[in-house]
Amino acid sequence: MKKLLVLLVLLLTPAFAQSLQGSIGGPFGLSAGIRLGLVPLLLDGRLYASGGPVGTGGALVFGGGADLLAKIPLTDLYAGGGVFFGNGNSLSMLGSGNLGLRGVVGTWLNLGLPGIGFFIEAHPMVFFGSSTGFGLSGSFGVNIGF
Repeated sequence: MKKLLVLLVLLLTPAFAQSLQGSIGGPFGLSAGIRLGLVPLLLDGRLYASGGPVGTGGALVFGGGADLLAKIPLTDLYAGGGVFFGNGNSLSMLGSGNLGLRGVVGTWLNLGLPGIGFFIEAHPMVFFGSSTGFGLSGSFGVNIGF
């Protein structure tokens, strides 16, 4: 029964997605994901998978995570937090690790393209495990949808 429930969630989640997103930057290089409108005009959720050659010696690192993002009314700003996990170190300044929490502070770049939006984000990060510490990352991305 658990396997069926997991399969249904994986198959139906994209149907509820508000938009598709792709970005370059932290935590693990190139990211692709979906953004879900949880509370209209106020609260979004984001699920993403990442990967890229950010390990030592150019090793490929794969990971993913989830964010909860609150929109700041009457502005293009949003803020929130989330969790991430990968099979290698993340792409960040000041520290490194593969498991942790991250804050998200971002803004939409108004370019006037219908159905396509660009965003830039900063990510303060806290790492857990054997390399507990603090890191700082950022990303630039494109959003397709509403």
